[in-house]
Amino acid sequence: MPQACAAKVSESRPVDAGDHAAVQALRRVAEGLALAAPRPAPPDPARLAAVLEALPIGVYLVDRDGFVTYANAAATGLIGRPVAGARWCITDRLFASDGTAIAPGEGPMAQALRGAGAPLEPVETIMEREDGGRVALRQHPTPLFDAAGTLVGGFNLLEDISASKQIEARLALSNRRDGLTGLPNRLALGQDLSAHIQAAEQDGQRFGLLRLDIEGFKSLNDAFGPGCGDAVLVEVARRLKAGLPGAAIWRSGGDEFVVVARLDQERNGATGLAERVVSLFRTPFCHGGRAVPIAISGGLARFPEDAADETRLAAGANQALHLAKTTERGSIRMFDPRKQALAEEQRALRQQLRLAIDTGQIGMVYQPLFAKDGSIAGFEALARWRHPVKGEIAPADFIAEAEAAGLIASLDNHILRSACREAASWRNRLSISVNISPLEFLTGDLTERVEAVLLETGLDPERLELEITESIMVSDAEKALAALGRLRALGIGIALDDFGTGYSSLSYLHRFPLTTLKIDRSFVARLGETLESVAITRAVIQLGHALGIRVVAEGVETPEQLDFLIQEGCDLTQGYLLGRPGQAQDYAGAMGRPG
Repeated sequence: MPQACAAKVSESRPVDAGDHAAVQALRRVAEGLALAAPRPAPPDPARLAAVLEALPIGVYLVDRDGFVTYANAAATGLIGRPVAGARWCITDRLFASDGTAIAPGEGPMAQALRGAGAPLEPVETIMEREDGGRVALRQHPTPLFDAAGTLVGGFNLLEDISASKQIEARLALSNRRDGLTGLPNRLALGQDLSAHIQAAEQDGQRFGLLRLDIEGFKSLNDAFGPGCGDAVLVEVARRLKAGLPGAAIWRSGGDEFVVVARLDQERNGATGLAERVVSLFRTPFCHGGRAVPIAISGGLARFPEDAADETRLAAGANQALHLAKTTERGSIRMFDPRKQALAEEQRALRQQLRLAIDTGQIGMVYQPLFAKDGSIAGFEALARWRHPVKGEIAPADFIAEAEAAGLIASLDNHILRSACREAASWRNRLSISVNISPLEFLTGDLTERVEAVLLETGLDPERLELEITESIMVSDAEKALAALGRLRALGIGIALDDFGTGYSSLSYLHRFPLTTLKIDRSFVARLGETLESVAITRAVIQLGHALGIRVVAEGVETPEQLDFLIQEGCDLTQGYLLGRPGQAQDYAGAMGRPG
């Protein structure tokens, strides 16, 4: 087979003027193919022609002006017409692999002749035949030179790659198609959505992007037998295709579907599209003789009103779907740009929070706890985020974000270490109280981490108190009981915060090794207003004392509240009336803090 590079005529074999030009060209091709007889005598031109005619690969030769001087049977069959004597024989109906037409005189053979011998890589093209059919070709154009290096013409090999291209197309289609429902899959969605946006931009059209989830899908096989889940997926695909003619539909994975539909074709625009989709699933379908209900939740975002690029459009639909699944399952909710802005703000806040933990922006303030005689008995450590732009941010505004972002372990460790290191430096052996996130409390290794911090900072465990909430006990009472027992074995105190606002089960006080009860500030604030608050506060103090548990009242802001609590025997009080949260140096005297 000729190599895809320039071929030179051997100097030992000059061109015989009596031979036909085509035969001479065939001889040169035959030499390139290494088909010559092993003896030094020139091969028989007729034999060379017979070999070329028998080749399954198309071969044609041209002179320096581009006129075809020879084409074998395979080339003539591929081209679909006699080509001897034609110029640029196939370039007038040639297309690039992307479908764009190649102008006459700009095809691979023409480029090879103009390239003055520069090697030309094989080129894949599509040729339109005389009969209207199309053939995919791989061309190997090569220029030919005489002994003096003068261009005398060229030859081209034509491979029919139509079958392999069809196989590639089928494979590509199968890779883009969901085998169960027959719908385009997630791969196709990623490729198609940008095309829908481009088409809509050109036509000035509006469309809705709808993301759908099947509610309770994972339990369908358990409830209705094996195969029910697949049957539901097929039925959902069928109903969407039948009920939304003209819409593009994908199965994007699992029980998730995506729909793109033009809104100007729907009654009431986006609302009409949502109502139509909901109506498709109001009736169950029959599987195995049983009626299987189908509940669909969805989120809808509009192009271009809600977003003008595929990333934001998909994010908007996802945000709306999340809203549907968290507020009203089985409904379709619209994208809300205000909620999207809030979500983006939350994401930014979480990224900034990660940086804040690493760079020391999370600092501590300390609020004193006062004994009945008015002396300071200890401090509660409170975290503050000193944001470089927003200023000081209270824990209520970032603790939940830390939990949602998976940063709560790092944050709790930072707060605990900072508070213990500070308290260990005080000459006065006052207690330090630190809040622990419920998520962190039940992770299983809290005791080991607390013990490591105590060893690192040198703080006496008897001076440390960890504040927990009742949610810890409700979520996993046995695990909480085991963790509290390990902490108490170290000598660490345990305070139950916000007592009276949650479940407040007396069994907690009986079973759990608590050392402190903290009366919630909401009861303290109403002491002078309602008899109920007075009764509850008095009862909690008496109950704590009966169980040998110290009682702390939070949120003391008036002298009347303080007088009542002291009269009732409350052990410790805390609030703005007595002392606001401040820097450690603000309470250096009480702490016995070094210079």
